[in-house]
Amino acid sequence: MESREKERNVKIKLQSSIRHPGQDEEKHELNATGLLIEKAGKPYLKYEEEQGGKRIQTIVRLDSTDALIMRRGAVNMRLPFIEAGERSGTYGNGPAAFDLVVKTEKLDFTERKDRSGGRFNVNYDLHAEGALLGTYELTITYTEGTI
Repeated sequence: MESREKERNVKIKLQSSIRHPGQDEEKHELNATGLLIEKAGKPYLKYEEEQGGKRIQTIVRLDSTDALIMRRGAVNMRLPFIEAGERSGTYGNGPAAFDLVVKTEKLDFTERKDRSGGRFNVNYDLHAEGALLGTYELTITYTEGTI
């Protein structure tokens, strides 16, 4: 029986900018190694990061119309993106958890023809209890190989 899941090692570069209401823009960058997984014809990135000495596992479903970021560990988060629309998400840190509204302004995913790399970009607003938490831009680029 043939497996429907394929994995490849990838180098990942994540760049994000966050604009909270009334505050200066914050910029963050992360370099990691991870896996590009193809599951049922859809590409997923999987990687781990450390925050405050604790591990966070992240999985990103890459798509230009319907994408998803899931994080588990020190932070638990589910951010679904739909092109020019809004979806419900969640965020939790320890025992505290709350519901979010994710309003996607821009969603783009391009993959090299040989599937050895790609670029994912999303611009979105996060809202909780009717209030704007911030405006985010996230760009993830990946290439086959290890650091």
